[in-house]
Amino acid sequence: MTSSEVRVELTRLASLLGCAEDALEFLEGQSHDALKELRDKLTDRLFDANRDVLLGLAKTTKIVPGGVAAKIATMAFPPQLAARVAGVMETDAAVSLASRVPLTFLADLAPKLDPRRVTPILEKLPPQLLVDAGQILGERGEYIAMADFVGVLPDAQIQRTLGVLSDEALVRTGQVIEDPARVARILEMLPHHRLQGVVETAAKLGEWDAVRRAQPHFSDATRTALRAIADDLGVEVPADLR
Repeated sequence: MTSSEVRVELTRLASLLGCAEDALEFLEGQSHDALKELRDKLTDRLFDANRDVLLGLAKTTKIVPGGVAAKIATMAFPPQLAARVAGVMETDAAVSLASRVPLTFLADLAPKLDPRRVTPILEKLPPQLLVDAGQILGERGEYIAMADFVGVLPDAQIQRTLGVLSDEALVRTGQVIEDPARVARILEMLPHHRLQGVVETAAKLGEWDAVRRAQPHFSDATRTALRAIADDLGVEVPADLR
């Protein structure tokens, strides 16, 4: 049987390549580490291709007024290109531009970003801007993009965003978060009523992989709370999670 970690990598790889997960069935026998290495190399190849051209485009955003640069970016840069340009921009210039473009444009390019390249930018963006963008991503079902940001954003920012995400968005995002310790940390951040909603939604969807992967990282308090909630709701939890 394919492990949870391998399933996560296949989902992420399919998203990067723009193909159906079924098309990658031939990779199911590979290890999680091998698939992650493949995904990282493909991402690097994508973002490093034509780097000189990308640097030239990034420079153009600095030689015109901010409002004009924002207009050019939204009209001339498709999301894939905008994400690649963002990866080579100076942090302050990128933050200034991101604060001027429409929120929907940010949400369009977010799934195309490589978080490793834009972490300094994300850290400097206005907190409410990230919350608003996160809400749109959740409504659009862009769970991989949200999972990527969970991996690089501080707890305080994640805490702000949890309140605008549905229980289903939390469950489905948890399914594709790379680091299971982050899933455990998010569950610790949730108030009791949200934790109830997550357990109920996971049971309804039959999606327990995120909890299963995070289980070794649970605090005693989280483990006890999840079991109590499951019992109170009469939710059927897989035997290996009891």
